[in-house]
Amino acid sequence: MKPSYSLATILTISLQAGLLAHQSGAGTHRTSLTIQRTAKALGAARVEVIISSTNIGATIEWGSERETGFRKAPHMGANFALLTTLNQWLCAIEQGEANPELAQQALDEMAQKPVHYPRWLIIILVGLSCGSFAALFGGDNAAIVITTFGATLGMLVRFYCVLRHFKPSVFATAASFVALLSTGLLSHWTQTPEAALAASVLFLIPGVPLINGAADLLNANYLNGMVRFAMSGVIVLGIAIGVSLALRILGI
Repeated sequence: MKPSYSLATILTISLQAGLLAHQSGAGTHRTSLTIQRTAKALGAARVEVIISSTNIGATIEWGSERETGFRKAPHMGANFALLTTLNQWLCAIEQGEANPELAQQALDEMAQKPVHYPRWLIIILVGLSCGSFAALFGGDNAAIVITTFGATLGMLVRFYCVLRHFKPSVFATAASFVALLSTGLLSHWTQTPEAALAASVLFLIPGVPLINGAADLLNANYLNGMVRFAMSGVIVLGIAIGVSLALRILGI
């Protein structure tokens, strides 16, 4: 049965859904499934998807009709709350609970929805999490406090750089340098400085890209998997440079 909506409309909605998934930390396989499920739920007979690290594209077909489109998809980080909302939206589409107009409106609302937590709260919680790692590493109370302080300053620098569109290698270097240097300058207050120094930069470890890179390789998306691993390697290199500079200044 021919879809009630134009293929152009179906393609636009499908690509926007895939774009939101891609920018929110979804792996290549999940982004591809999001586009395919959306297009087929709206009436497309066949869907072909192509996804790179910075672009997504799709061709949808019904009979002899065909539409192709691409979108620029820069990486925006991880937003699992949005991924959950997007999955609920997709289930509603598949159950026929929303027409294209309502589906498009819901996608627009998701894209404009602010992050759940303010930046100042994220900065404080990241600092506390690194302090907790210091405790797990066997640090004393003073180590926990100075690690929390150093990681909080480092996260503040990271946000500053990200909001000004610095590359990952730059914000990783700057944030790790500030976090380790500030922790090291206070390390004379603790009997376990090693635990404090080691935990102060853990907030920069690129966990989501590493997990998605492994998932891409396991799903035979080898190119995207290697791209994610390469991006993770650049961040780790930035951390190493920042840590090395801080340790040189501290004389450790």
